Amino acid sequence: MGNTKLSGLFLLWLGASISIAEIVTGTLVAPLGWIYGPIAIITGHLIGCILFLLPAGYISAQRHQTAIQATEMSFGKLGVGLFSILNALQLLGWTAVMIVNAQLAMNAINQRLFNFKSPILMSSIVAILIIIWLLLKHDWLFRVNNFIVILLAIGSIILLFTVITSGQIAPHANLVAISFGGAVELSVTMALSWLPLIGDYTTTTSKPFLTSLASVAGYFIGSCVMFLIGMASVLITKSTDFTTVLSHSNLGLIALLIIVFSTVTTTFMDAYSAATNINNLTHFGKVGIWGSAITVLGLVIALTVSLSYYQNFLYAIGAVFTPLFTIVFVSYFVLKGSLPAWINFCWWIIGVISYHWMQTLNLWSGPTLALLLCLGACVSLNGFLMKNKLRR
Repeated sequence: MGNTKLSGLFLLWLGASISIAEIVTGTLVAPLGWIYGPIAIITGHLIGCILFLLPAGYISAQRHQTAIQATEMSFGKLGVGLFSILNALQLLGWTAVMIVNAQLAMNAINQRLFNFKSPILMSSIVAILIIIWLLLKHDWLFRVNNFIVILLAIGSIILLFTVITSGQIAPHANLVAISFGGAVELSVTMALSWLPLIGDYTTTTSKPFLTSLASVAGYFIGSCVMFLIGMASVLITKSTDFTTVLSHSNLGLIALLIIVFSTVTTTFMDAYSAATNINNLTHFGKVGIWGSAITVLGLVIALTVSLSYYQNFLYAIGAVFTPLFTIVFVSYFVLKGSLPAWINFCWWIIGVISYHWMQTLNLWSGPTLALLLCLGACVSLNGFLMKNKLRR
């Protein structure tokens, strides 16, 4: 794989991270202030990107399997089917979340610029553009996507400058308190939401580590900047609603275009990966068609379901995928083989329950890192005690 491909993957994942959802999540970190907020954001992204995304991409590249397909070595075909369904559901949820966040911001700007708003119309415009992205041929997709991502990166810098130089637009920010560990976990789970996707783009490489590193670097840089924009917008403007900040900025149509195309470059990856999971299960139809169907269903959910469950949605992703990939990583890197699938399923269930319990402990690192270390140690010990039962 040449440098062009590496740069293409870097830009693909940079584009995936540039989104209104990342910025909105960053606003939740604002109560920690200018010192602890950035520390929590960077710490969480280091945990999510280095300890999860990087090894997941590497395993997929080495085995020439998607991240979900790679779970077969630890959980068998039943596991692949189950986790494909769970992954498709979380990606469907992300598709809806992205469309909702986009239409809220678009309507706020449209209301200020043109005195017009329509949730159905704005949501439909975003969904149609996502479908167009999904139906583009592969070579054209990368060319168009790379060009748009470069423009989005420039737009994000302008957006950051605008936030920094803007004045207070709200008399008081009604901040909801968050612990340092809770803020770290928000960053971790945002990265974890991409965990089952990263392997979709590293399976055909001849340079497993470099390909995975380029992908992770693109996401790490972009996501940290988006979180910081969200955090800074609250601390500077005293408004917890980023759509209000956008509508009061002087960016106008530029802000509108940033929102639309950043949502498209991020959400098409969600819809595409969900479609890939469904296609792997059914072996019926084309991925582009399945992706379009996912987008339409996401549009329906976006118009009917409240965003009030957003933070719980993020934590649910962490609860499911942290123990899952901890077991896969231990099997691949430590044991060089796998315990029987039924034992791994037991450890996974224990991990899901432990994640929720660890959330109550208010750990500085959040529950993900602690669960990775504790569950990883338990599965490793179990494997060493049952060496003769390991499947190679």
